[in-house]
Amino acid sequence: MSTFRILALFTCVTTACFAAELTEQTPNPEELRVVPMRRSPEADEVEMTIVYPKEYELKTNQPLNLQVRLEGFPLGIDSELPREKEIFNDPKGQCLRIAIDNRPHFSENEAFIDALDDYEEYYEEDMQFKLPYNLEPGMHIMRSFLVRSFNECLKCEKCFAVRTFYVQSKTPILNVDLSQPYLTYNEPQGKYHYDPATPLLLDFYLTNCQLSKDGYKVRMTVDGKDKRVLYSWVPYYVYGFTKGSHTIKLELIDQENNVVPGPFNTVERTITLE
Repeated sequence: MSTFRILALFTCVTTACFAAELTEQTPNPEELRVVPMRRSPEADEVEMTIVYPKEYELKTNQPLNLQVRLEGFPLGIDSELPREKEIFNDPKGQCLRIAIDNRPHFSENEAFIDALDDYEEYYEEDMQFKLPYNLEPGMHIMRSFLVRSFNECLKCEKCFAVRTFYVQSKTPILNVDLSQPYLTYNEPQGKYHYDPATPLLLDFYLTNCQLSKDGYKVRMTVDGKDKRVLYSWVPYYVYGFTKGSHTIKLELIDQENNVVPGPFNTVERTITLE
């Protein structure tokens, strides 16, 4: 067999495999269409570290001061990838997202410049900001992750960080084991301009597990009735939302379709299309 025929066969097989992944759920034209997409390229040499609060630190004053250090991921700029033309692209650019406990995340996209690399590009940045709300006394968990300007989160290990801390008291204690599988909700969240031709991004971060048809999966429920099971850790395009408010629930489930124990493995958010 010629080299050309071998290459052509390999290309067809590769394309067919990915096409199968994209059609892992047959869409019903009368319902939402949930379409798995390729991940955007991961940024090289990216690393994020939570500086403050320190692990298991007891904080006494509020609002809390938070500090995160980034390397290799400049904030506030456009990601300049093809996906920005397909879905909503935030003019505020790339950002850091923070979720405290299971509250909705908030975004930060401004940083103090620490250093420039050899090409005079921002390579290392320190972010220092106040938590925009007060916390009740006790144990809390901070999760931080990085997102592109079109809101897709990076999915490399060093693009995610978690920190346990306390406010005013070291009791009560949350029942959570961060060495076990857990889910971090990313998109969609908040308000969007209604455009039936433009899909909404569905996106999340996974820790300590991968997805497969025979293993862990993510169950998506829309408005309490439309259920889908997601088998791949990729971003998804969701078509068919109507104007108005909708609830989206994500659950991390195991091989027996039971929700994995943990406070982050069932998340529900309300979105509004105006």
